Amino acid sequence: MRMLFRCLVGWSEPAAPAESGDEQQQQQARRLGKKKAVRRMRSATARLRSLSLGELSRTLASSGLHAFTQAELRAATRGVSGSQLIGEGGFGPVYRGFLDERLRPGELEPQHVAVKFLDADGQQGHREWLAEVVYLGMLKHPHLVKLIGYGCEDEQRMLVYEYMD
Repeated sequence: MRMLFRCLVGWSEPAAPAESGDEQQQQQARRLGKKKAVRRMRSATARLRSLSLGELSRTLASSGLHAFTQAELRAATRGVSGSQLIGEGGFGPVYRGFLDERLRPGELEPQHVAVKFLDADGQQGHREWLAEVVYLGMLKHPHLVKLIGYGCEDEQRMLVYEYMD
């Protein structure tokens, strides 16, 4: 991820002191591995950008994320209560919620979540929402918030993240 960030902003690390031949080969192998990973990510990004809405939807269905109904997420956030409001951004309000064991017995463990209710305006809004779901569904890293699932009902788009204090 750091390598990807450096590629985007053009930063480089300070030069390291001279190393032995074995250490240089190991470092070169690590750099090559990172370059391949960046190429794979760029290739995946290009493929996702070229997909139609239908193809993006099929990709979403195979993401392994949980699909929630609007009713389930409203119940989890106590009816989208103002007391549960965490914040509001350009895409809409974010509420704290709790998924209990009755929601999906044996499928989901009880946990606190953050539910983002997106204000999707037309096809572009839906495409952005799909892209966020697909990207965050693919990315797993200890420094990134985990996307647990999503909701898509009528004009309402929702994202369900692990809750972080």
